[in-house]
Amino acid sequence: MLQTNCEVCKMSNYFKNKLKDRLTYCQSWKHDIDIYLANKEITKQADEEFYKTRPFLKLVLNVYFLPYNLLRLVRYVRIRHDYKKNEIEMKVLNKQLNKFRNK
Repeated sequence: MLQTNCEVCKMSNYFKNKLKDRLTYCQSWKHDIDIYLANKEITKQADEEFYKTRPFLKLVLNVYFLPYNLLRLVRYVRIRHDYKKNEIEMKVLNKQLNKFRNK
């Protein structure tokens, strides 16, 4: 089946719009994760400040919650991995969109 030039142009515009939507989503996700990580850092600093005068309580709680803390660590590592992967994806999407703009 032969496609007309107009159909190819419409398909190209559709693909370009989908790339823009995906790039917007990636940027929004990055912004949300930036806020999440900043708040996580604030919570960590508050915990350190709180437990400065209570080292025994901190030790007991760390031992008691060790399995839970390991799961949280795995989740944090996964978020960092996804964050780096998202940055690369945004670079690739920008390159693809630049190709469309140069055509």
